[in-house]
Amino acid sequence: MDCGGVLVKYVLFIFNILFVICGILLIIFGSLMVSEIKDFSSVDQTFTANSVAIIILVLGCLIFLVSFIGCCGAIRENAFALTTYSIIMLGLFLCQISLIIYVWINHVQIRQSLDQMVQTIWDQRKSDGLLMDTLQKSLKCCGLFKFSDYGSVYPASCCDSPTNGSCSLTSVMFKPGCKSAVDSLWDTNANIIKYAGLGVTAVELVAFIFACCLANQTRNNERRQNF
Repeated sequence: MDCGGVLVKYVLFIFNILFVICGILLIIFGSLMVSEIKDFSSVDQTFTANSVAIIILVLGCLIFLVSFIGCCGAIRENAFALTTYSIIMLGLFLCQISLIIYVWINHVQIRQSLDQMVQTIWDQRKSDGLLMDTLQKSLKCCGLFKFSDYGSVYPASCCDSPTNGSCSLTSVMFKPGCKSAVDSLWDTNANIIKYAGLGVTAVELVAFIFACCLANQTRNNERRQNF
């Protein structure tokens, strides 16, 4: 293998080693979060309350698996593993590009969908208050539009230090409504999602090209050895 092939081999190997480590850390972090699951009245409530931990755990497993294939293919110069890795990276690249384009075009529609989701959570708060409580704790908000939506009694999830299961007026009066909090969160992070996504797709494209080049060179070397 020439110098260029050796360089591509070790760049691809180091790149995937870093992602293997990231995958392991995500698996550990997700497992620790899942281990803290509390007992809820139903499986649906358990999944809802711990969906972030489950997503992190699944993402960590996927990153570890794909990166492990890339590591083995690169260091062992295995054409099959490198080809499999290339196909996966191409699929991820295309999916990511599609997602970025979708977010770019449907920015306003996604925001409206988030507003409808918050409205639905608010409407269902009396039958299932877990989601509304989680939303208010996570975004530091209170009520749908403002704290006065609750009348004169504010739930414990509206403040950091509730007293006797409720919050005082002074602890909630400056908090935004959850609908405006979700809108603000989306507007703040939409561009980060788009441009960070472009950066990730660039990395995936480079990994795909490197894996294809290395797989092709490996197959050529195998053919030469057979003659």
